[in-house]
Amino acid sequence: MADNVKPLKGTSMKISVVSSGEHLTFQEVIDGPAVNTKGTAKSTSKAFAKALNQRTVADTTKTATSYKDIFIEASQKYGVSYDLLTAMAEQESEFNADAVSSAGAMGIMQIMPETAKELGLTHPFDAYENIMAGAKYIAQKLKQYKGNVDKALAAYNAGSSVVDMYDGVPPYGETVSYVKNIKAIMKRGANVPYKNYISSSATKEELEADLKKLLSNMPETENYDVLRNTLAEMNYL
Repeated sequence: MADNVKPLKGTSMKISVVSSGEHLTFQEVIDGPAVNTKGTAKSTSKAFAKALNQRTVADTTKTATSYKDIFIEASQKYGVSYDLLTAMAEQESEFNADAVSSAGAMGIMQIMPETAKELGLTHPFDAYENIMAGAKYIAQKLKQYKGNVDKALAAYNAGSSVVDMYDGVPPYGETVSYVKNIKAIMKRGANVPYKNYISSSATKEELEADLKKLLSNMPETENYDVLRNTLAEMNYL
């Protein structure tokens, strides 16, 4: 999370259960991979993923939040439906924070470089910043078109000028499908992944405190031992 983008005060920051098979989450916790005594890099992401797969282990961590919570925050901040935002994200990138389209659109909400500048989006591949910027942009379009979702989505996809030209969704196959698909996703509900986001502005001390909190809240199971041993190897304990 960049310094110029902060979560709303009072927003519940949660670390969610991670679905099996996810390749994530707390590799960012360290300043590069841990190094053992022989000097070889040692990955710890699997250990953290395994520990987090146990259950929801913390509700008040400062350095991490789930994608779902970011969308909830964006919805509340910009007054845009959670269902709309998550449907857009699924259609745009399937929640891939590193996605880049052939036209150069970036991140989860697939924001074009020029639009990113207008929105003040300085780190387009930061999941938090990108979702917030996308929510801000669609909120602008909804206001412009007096709450007409079809027109707002078409403008997000193809630009306001063509929506104004046709006074509605332009007869472009891509845009017609885009609007139709998002409305269908909204109807069934988007498949938001149980994936965690680590604040990019968090200090090492804050990360250490949260990791220790995770450990203290976790029952003494095999996953507890995995996390504890990992932290010990990283000299966090």
